Amino acid sequence: MAEASLAQRRLADKLRELRAQGLGSALTQGQVAAALGASVPLVSSWENANAIPPEERLRVFALVFAGGTVLPDGEVRVPEEPELSDGEETARRDLIDELISLREQAIRPDGPTARQTGALGGRFWYFPDGAPVRIITTRIWPGVLDAVPYADPHHPNHIQSLWDADRDATIELFGHIRAENPTSDVRALTVAQATPEDLNAGHVVILGQADSLFVADCDPAGESRSVLEYLSPRLELPLGTRVPPDGDREFDGEFVVTLNAKDEPTWFRPGEQPAKFEHYRPRFLRDAARPGRPRRVGERYPVIEYDVALLARRPNQFNLAASVTICAGVFSRGTYGAVRALTDTHLRGRNERFLSDHFGGLDDFWFLFYVPVFPSVGGLQTMTPDLGRPFHRLRDSAGGR
Repeated sequence: MAEASLAQRRLADKLRELRAQGLGSALTQGQVAAALGASVPLVSSWENANAIPPEERLRVFALVFAGGTVLPDGEVRVPEEPELSDGEETARRDLIDELISLREQAIRPDGPTARQTGALGGRFWYFPDGAPVRIITTRIWPGVLDAVPYADPHHPNHIQSLWDADRDATIELFGHIRAENPTSDVRALTVAQATPEDLNAGHVVILGQADSLFVADCDPAGESRSVLEYLSPRLELPLGTRVPPDGDREFDGEFVVTLNAKDEPTWFRPGEQPAKFEHYRPRFLRDAARPGRPRRVGERYPVIEYDVALLARRPNQFNLAASVTICAGVFSRGTYGAVRALTDTHLRGRNERFLSDHFGGLDDFWFLFYVPVFPSVGGLQTMTPDLGRPFHRLRDSAGGR
């Protein structure tokens, strides 16, 4: 018998994990076999990666472990789908997606070894499947555009990119992704231009829009209808943004991480109450000579020293063969810094190795970190963060803080 692939072992591990977690207590292979209408040796072969269960069996697995119950005689009662509560139905769908995705990876023929890096030698922004890539950016505020005639689509000199509030990050990332993936269809568009096809055609990259990451019991940083607002509950990130009740909407935004009773970052469904919140704010230079150490003001604005940025990657829930990547800061500097972390020729290799080692891969993680801002003579300049520097690291999905 051929040796099981890594993907097949992952599926087997997941099936064992489900049975061990059980329904209130661990189940035996006999109980699972009876619930599925299978034999104990067959269930054992699935859990030991000696065979791959058919898709219909995995759908029953999902139904059992989302809403099944153990009767007094030890028999596992398998519910009908209409009997499931909203929470159980959500759990069933998530399990179906996870189990069948693992199965599809397990049965995929090995074939020729895919290229491991892009044309520039990177892995993070290289998408070896060749699927389309859509970079979806923030639309700049209408009040700002009113003073710019060329932003008007009716003007003969109309410049469409003026509508992009994260233009620096867009220019940087668009060119880099095109260079790493020269044969892929890569497009950049604002949230107002995005369509359902852009969300399910392939890989999606979200720039900015952090004020659309809402957190339970936290006031959102502003009213927004964006792609990230739509995707947010489907990505199940245990974080979001807000402006404190007495804060300034432009300068007092912050990231908020939701924790369970064990102080672990945890995603909570709408209506569920986190046990605790952690707050991560940008750092401003302070005027130590004045009472209360207020923010130092330079050229009319508070002088920022570090922005807070989010870099995250999750499976695309509308196309599980692809991914959703988020680069977002409290300010636009954080968005640009998150992009530069994996495009800057001086630091991208080091940062990519850190992410791969720290998270065990580059496919599914989230990471909050500082982006430094340099006070040059001509004005403040956003610097590329060294993600491996402990001070820069704030919170992440691997448990680091």
